[in-house]
This record gives sequence, structure tokens and C-alpha cells, in this order.
Amino acid sequence: MHDYQLPLVLFTVMSQWGIGAVLALSLYQWQNQTQNVAMLSTKTLRTTIALIWLIEVVGSSMSMGHLGDPLGAYRSVLGIAHSWLSREAIAFVMLNGLISLWALASWVQPNAIRRNSLIGLFCGVIGLPIILVTAQIYYQMQTHPLWHTPATQISFIGTALLLGFGSMIPWLRLQGKVISNSLKIGAFIGALFVLVGLVMRAQVPGADVTSLLLWWQVIASLIVGICIITLSHSASFSKTSLSIIAILMLFSGEITGRMLFYGNVMTQAPWF
Repeated sequence: MHDYQLPLVLFTVMSQWGIGAVLALSLYQWQNQTQNVAMLSTKTLRTTIALIWLIEVVGSSMSMGHLGDPLGAYRSVLGIAHSWLSREAIAFVMLNGLISLWALASWVQPNAIRRNSLIGLFCGVIGLPIILVTAQIYYQMQTHPLWHTPATQISFIGTALLLGFGSMIPWLRLQGKVISNSLKIGAFIGALFVLVGLVMRAQVPGADVTSLLLWWQVIASLIVGICIITLSHSASFSKTSLSIIAILMLFSGEITGRMLFYGNVMTQAPWF
């Protein structure tokens, strides 16, 4: 399992999921701020915010799991002038601060929908280029064609949109809410980006297109993702078990896809 770099898998997938979820929830609230029937109850909203915050912050903390000396992680910010890793570290510290501010503001004053939505939208919009900073860490390695491809940036953004918007659909349906077209479009764009990333990477020499990890991602991310979009107006997701299973399936699909992303390269030697 070392070749899959599980701490990095969890860091990249969960932090991207958190960014996408903040964007999706804030967009939903912004569009429905004048419709009381569409608003989440205070209890449900706080639960949703707490879950998103945990996904983002816990996911970000996973980035230290692959370090030989996690307590020395602060040194990673010292090379900001020349290192994408340092830029990523600083960017995520700032982003987590902003998302924590959004979560706190939304928790303390849940009825300040306009303000909270604007803060959340700002976090989401800022988060997308930060995802590209993470992608650049891998893209810059020209000796690894499976990373040095636009598929890296495309698939990372795809993960954020597919997980963020795709998980919000069954969650909101579970609360009896009507799903807006913007959520469905966001999830569809995410699925499309993930598909494009898979197809592009499959053309690169050394890609393991026979891996069960790849085919599980096709099933759990793409097929389940499209099913979520298609069933977004049905009563199917009014059942707690089905909604949770759908969200976990999406998550597992992107986890296995990211495991393959790392595993394809980490099993090679020499690295540089």
C-alpha cells in the first residue's frame, strides 16, 4: 500500500471534496436565499457545515502523514520562491483559515444567508486555483509522463466538482429539497472532467488500463455520478441508506482513482 501513498491520496481527494462542497452549498444557498421552503433548517445547515469543515481540515492534515518528520512540516513553507510544495502549504493554510471563517460565520448566524453565501463562494472560487497549485507539484515532473500531462489538472478539478456537487445532490434530496440545475451542471462538469482525465492518461505509455482500481473508478465515480444526476428529482434519495451509499460510492471511486494516479508512478524506479 506504500506505493499508493495513502496519506497523499486522502489529502488530495478530501481537500478537493471540501472545496467543491463549500462551493456547491454556497451556490445553492445563494440561489435560494429568497425561498424559505428551499432553505435548510438551522440544525441541518450546521450539521452540513460541520461535515464539510471536517472533510476539508482533516483532509488537509493528511498531507503531513507522508512526512518522515511531521513535526518539522513548518519547514515546507521556506521555499516559497521556488517550490510548488511550499506554495501549496501556504495556500492551504490560508484557505483553511477562510473556510473556518465561513463555517464559524454560518454556524453563529445561519440566517445571514447572503453574507455567508458570499464568503463560501469566495472560498470555493479561491479554492479551485489552489487545487491547480497542488496539481502543479506533479505536473512539473517531466520525467514522469503520467503526471506531466494536462490530465493531472483536469482530473483534480474534476474530483472537486464531482464530489462536491455530486455529494450535495443526495444530501439535499435527503432533506426533501429540490435540486437546482446549477448543482446538476456542476456534478456533470465534474464527471466530464474526470472522464477526460481518465481518457487522456490512458493514452500515456505506462498507464495501467487493466487495473481494477481504474474500473472501480469508472463504476463508482462516473456511472454512479451520472445516476445521481439522473435521479436528482426522484424520491430515491429520500432514503437515508441510499443517499449515504451513493456519497460513499462517489468517494471510493475518486479514492481508487487517486491511488492509481500515485501507484502508476511510485512503482517505477528510478524516480528522477
